[in-house]
Amino acid sequence: MKLWRVVAGVLAVGFVAAGVTPAWACACGGYLPDAQSHARVYGENALVRHTGGTEQITLSMGVNGTSKKAAWIMPVPSAAKVELGDTQLFYRLGQLTKPKRVVRKTYWPFRNLGIMAGSGDRAAAGAPGSGVDVRQQMVLGPFAVTRLSGTSGTAVTDWLRTNGYVVPATLAANLTPYLTEKWEIVAVKLAPKRTGDSLYGATPPLRLTFASERIVYPMRLSKGATTAQTVTVYVAAEHRVDATTVPYEGVKPELLFAGRVEDDALAQPADYLTAYTATYSDPSRITNDFTFQPAANDDPYQRITYVTVNDGFWSTIAMLFGGVLLLGVGAAVLARVLVRRAAARR
Repeated sequence: MKLWRVVAGVLAVGFVAAGVTPAWACACGGYLPDAQSHARVYGENALVRHTGGTEQITLSMGVNGTSKKAAWIMPVPSAAKVELGDTQLFYRLGQLTKPKRVVRKTYWPFRNLGIMAGSGDRAAAGAPGSGVDVRQQMVLGPFAVTRLSGTSGTAVTDWLRTNGYVVPATLAANLTPYLTEKWEIVAVKLAPKRTGDSLYGATPPLRLTFASERIVYPMRLSKGATTAQTVTVYVAAEHRVDATTVPYEGVKPELLFAGRVEDDALAQPADYLTAYTATYSDPSRITNDFTFQPAANDDPYQRITYVTVNDGFWSTIAMLFGGVLLLGVGAAVLARVLVRRAAARR
């Protein structure tokens, strides 16, 4: 089984005491900023690399605004190694999977009329809470990380509250199925190096490595969200993969890219990259996770973006002059043919 990544934002006790209701705002569960910032997550990227019974997930989120208090909760199916990831990873993945740019020309006065434009997107090919066992605590960059296990969702959420976390009321129930299956909980929260530091922009990527026999990307905890959720998942494996199970049957994930790539993070044999994205306007309908299996073939796929370029006035004049000249020559040839035919009939 695979990593179940849930982003459960965390606030100080005073936030709830002030009567502020946390807002879920992330594809994998929730993000809760401090009361003053009103920061929200606007996007999330995850690389899932799977080979030889080992899965590795690297996760980063984009924060709109600044937050001095933030946290994530990530259930994983087995003991995980947690470390900081490559800060340039998702930029490179974005460049590798971006649409192919195809330029099409148009001419004055036809500019901006959509003439000769393409369709746009076509395929080209022991804690202070009962029932909780703290296994490890560490500081990674701006994050304080705790690995723990629990006997129940209530035990884990009690531990979180005791340690300065405030979590949504539904979190305990949503965590229970994972804890029943003996999953480990990785709790991550902001740990600024200097007093007053805030989290903003893209969060430093976190990388979790653990044993897993199949590719599963966790999404069920996202049903606790109250705002639209968007997730982009890059899967690096030995072959192209299909999304065989989706979080909500009513939303089909969009295939962004499929093909073998060269990148240090996608070393062989897991060098075939398949990318999907999906947006869930009603997260309460989420009932399952993403699961991926090898596709029937390794056919590549890349989106195409058509760009219309206007050549300008003089190029249009040249084009028209050439057209007129061509028509003149054609008319002259046609006239000569007709004259010859008329002469032959006499």
